[in-house]
Amino acid sequence: MDKIPLSAWERKIFKKLDSKFEIETKFRKFPLKDEKSPYVPDFWIKGFEYKDREILVEAHEEVSEENIRKSRKFRHSIFGAAYYLIMIVRDGELRKWNEHNQGKLGGIFNEVWTVDTVEFLVDELIKKKELYDERINALPQTAVCPAPPKGHGCGKKAVGFKQVEKLFGYRGKRVQSLCRICRNEQASKRR
Repeated sequence: MDKIPLSAWERKIFKKLDSKFEIETKFRKFPLKDEKSPYVPDFWIKGFEYKDREILVEAHEEVSEENIRKSRKFRHSIFGAAYYLIMIVRDGELRKWNEHNQGKLGGIFNEVWTVDTVEFLVDELIKKKELYDERINALPQTAVCPAPPKGHGCGKKAVGFKQVEKLFGYRGKRVQSLCRICRNEQASKRR
């Protein structure tokens, strides 16, 4: 994807966030129903999730009907379930954004902050990241699918949370005993 440049307003917000987090800008184009152009979020905070969703940050200097429409469509689409959307707006625009968020069509963002409170947002995100890291670090970080002759798996190994989650999955705080592929094969044999 060709990188879309940040506006001066977005660069100002980026500087406040980038000093504390790994940030990717304008990272993806999300197609939206009945829209000619896709929704492209300003920032993706990499490396942790909040409420089991990845965090996107939008910086809007002024309320526009297009921003409201696209944000609402994004939140009510399949993507809205995977991402936690935080808006950062000018102080004078906060009331307008809240009115649109609480209107009959609802749901433009998960949280809204003003540019003057970004430092508090950063503090809150740091706390959320620490809790996320504690939760992740409490989980097993390695897994092995038991290979024959003693096991009924394939011998696949995973190291680290992301790889264990992707290849095996967790059941509560325990790693699944078989990798996802072997579990699917076992389930299809039982059918």
